[in-house]
Amino acid sequence: MKNKKGFTLIEILCVIAILAVITTIASSSIINLTNKSKENLYCTKLELIKSAAKSYGSSYEYELNNSTTYFNNHKSLTITVDDLVKNGNFSYDKDETVSNPLNDESLNDLEIIIYLENNQINVYIEDNNIC
Repeated sequence: MKNKKGFTLIEILCVIAILAVITTIASSSIINLTNKSKENLYCTKLELIKSAAKSYGSSYEYELNNSTTYFNNHKSLTITVDDLVKNGNFSYDKDETVSNPLNDESLNDLEIIIYLENNQINVYIEDNNIC
């Protein structure tokens, strides 16, 4: 009797199929994890921008109190992220740009609404329901 060493073609194909399934599951999990971390980074960046905008609003409280622009029936100022950077409340990421972690587009022109409600400075930024 001969000793058979090695694997049959069917055994090799089964192993390849199992590895393909495992790779597909692992790669989709990694992609989901990457997207979730980008969303978290984006939300954190928006919170930092909101904090900087509140600081900006405190510096320009007189202008805010005398504003003729209203947001939800409250006096308001509309600024951009670029205004925050120029005022020293925020800083660029790179190349004079504040980038969006979701798509690497610029957030420099993102509109920020600073408004007074019950003598408190509040900030509104449209975030497309991500955060």
